[in-house]
Amino acid sequence: MLRILPVLAFFIAFSRAAELKTTNEGVEISAGSLGSFMLGYPEFEPVHKAIEVKASGASATVRYEGGAECAISISKDEIGLAFKSVPADVKSWKMSVLIDIGFAKGGEWKIADKEGKFPAEKSAPPQFASLSGSSFQLKNAQGQSLSFTTPDFAFQHLTDNREWNWAIYNWFFMVPFNADNPTAKIRVTSDLASVTKLIDSFGQSIKDTFPNKLKSLEDLMADVASDTAYYAAIETPKLDRFGGLPASGEALGLKKTGFFHVEQKQDKSWLVDPDGNAFFHLGICGFAPSDDYTYVTGREGIYEWLPKTDGEFATAFRPGDGDANFSFYIANIIRKFGEPYDYETHAARMIERTRKWGFNSIGAFSPIPEKAHVQAAFPYVTSLPINAWEGVPPIPGAHEVWDPYDAATAAKIAENLARELPPRADDPLLIGYFIVNEPRYDELPRVIPSLTGGQACKLRLVEALKSKYHSIEAFNTAWQSKAATFDELAGTGLAVTTDAAKADVKAFVGEFMETYFAQIEKLFRQHDANHLLIGSRLQPVTINDEQLCRIMGRHLDVVSYNYYTFGVDTAALQRFHEWTGNKPMMLSEFFWSSPKDSGLIGGREVSTQQERGLAYRNYVEQSAALGFVIGIEWFTLIDQATTGRWFSKYNGESYNTGLVSVADRPWKDMLAEMMKTNHTIYDLLLGKRPPFAWDDPRFRAETK
Repeated sequence: MLRILPVLAFFIAFSRAAELKTTNEGVEISAGSLGSFMLGYPEFEPVHKAIEVKASGASATVRYEGGAECAISISKDEIGLAFKSVPADVKSWKMSVLIDIGFAKGGEWKIADKEGKFPAEKSAPPQFASLSGSSFQLKNAQGQSLSFTTPDFAFQHLTDNREWNWAIYNWFFMVPFNADNPTAKIRVTSDLASVTKLIDSFGQSIKDTFPNKLKSLEDLMADVASDTAYYAAIETPKLDRFGGLPASGEALGLKKTGFFHVEQKQDKSWLVDPDGNAFFHLGICGFAPSDDYTYVTGREGIYEWLPKTDGEFATAFRPGDGDANFSFYIANIIRKFGEPYDYETHAARMIERTRKWGFNSIGAFSPIPEKAHVQAAFPYVTSLPINAWEGVPPIPGAHEVWDPYDAATAAKIAENLARELPPRADDPLLIGYFIVNEPRYDELPRVIPSLTGGQACKLRLVEALKSKYHSIEAFNTAWQSKAATFDELAGTGLAVTTDAAKADVKAFVGEFMETYFAQIEKLFRQHDANHLLIGSRLQPVTINDEQLCRIMGRHLDVVSYNYYTFGVDTAALQRFHEWTGNKPMMLSEFFWSSPKDSGLIGGREVSTQQERGLAYRNYVEQSAALGFVIGIEWFTLIDQATTGRWFSKYNGESYNTGLVSVADRPWKDMLAEMMKTNHTIYDLLLGKRPPFAWDDPRFRAETK
């Protein structure tokens, strides 16, 4: 029996700094330099999944499995929710907000009369606040605050999601559902006036102390001489001009084609360099300054120093952004070397350094230098120009996935590839192309049925259903639907709850992915027959799909996997490899961070810089020893900015990802361990030594 609910209204008052708008994910709260927060749409207990969201500015409508609907409207400081057709089994509803891990840098929280600090280290247990109360406040290190007054009888829960390897906090409140009293209010007030100095003139946290911290300009200048001595003392193995193993081509029977390619020899996959020698790709993502840029507009007061935008440090501001984004790293190297920043000089310097450390390639998210890599014969990878920034729109709700059935999208992809690929088609230093970064193919079974805007893939799904069932009555029986016609399905979110519906969607997603990969492979080969197509840098949640892997294996040269882990799950890697038809694999993104001795917060954490290096050795060697992993890419060359990555504005990651700090200081204890692997990787591949295994419980098997 269904109950009809009256309007449930949310009254939210903000200071002028906060703005509200509806999105497909929830109500976005923009609170100036305090950051942005997403108030997720109501979730029912027991669960009735949302199957359709229509959002536009100040209003949204959410439809759920079981027939429930929620109409959301924003008027000034008020959010109104109007529920109808809610199933009788609903006992409660909740709304949640994700809170940036940056609040660990001096942030505080308060629920009712209980208060505390956001933990700098992973909380044990992860639920560090669980209690009833009608108020919640979060405050950052500046002293800026956001306060919520929740409905009466709310239960509030605050967790540290680092327990599940997600560097973020999560707050939610849950309210018992009472049909006789369905009105509730939430009041949110903000105080954004407080300003405290948090960052020193070198871009480091003022309050944190750590061994590698730069203390003065004199110390920065002295680093030039100490760097020279440090790099001169590093002994490196003899390699061919690309970084491959000399004479290995002849010994292994590999071909010299003038381009990077893959070969299978005695049940082992080899990446082969242009001279025909074995080459293990030891790449570095973000070779150019990137994640070290931070958004400074609107929070200038937290920095001890920011330069003029048109003076000596003009090149430390990110071009094209209206001087909103600044790199303390670039400012430090301007001071250190006494000259303006340019990428060619930076790339030449970094190629020399990273080769000393045993790395041999420029990885993803890196602009390609014009000359530096050519003069040094330093290989690189790049990506196809087919993301949203290149005019290729994603399917709403499916990150970085385009619609292969859409004629305009296909034409744009063809145009971009025809323009960008031919100039590099004969470049011997180019290893290959990634397609996109971390597309969420796994979201397609949920997203495609929920589309309502006339997208080509949804229309194709409807055609497939019509072709299979012939009559709308047969479809309704199989899907437990009440549609009047097949045409009606195109503009309606579809509930995928029956076994027949799930099977139909799985089959259609298989057709979708075959069309998608065949399309890109054909267009790619038209313009570049010499280089490798190295996949889409998948996440664990995406790659663990046999149907997807088998389709990719028919169209890719190499499968790329952004595999973040502690212990390496070699059984899973072997399973994915077999599903793809034994295609080679590249582990294309990973890192560990050490908050305790870097002044940075978050990421997959270990305790010291040396442990970062030991984690690297365990990961790379355990993977390389499998025989089908042909390369890795460390994320990144330079640490992320202490106040977060530029493109996330006030909510950006600020992790110890780099091989060097914001002060251009190498993390030497980590690199000492990394070099043990990098300098002897070919001995491992040829079976001359066993892979390193770190005797640490976290790294003996995958920790999820």
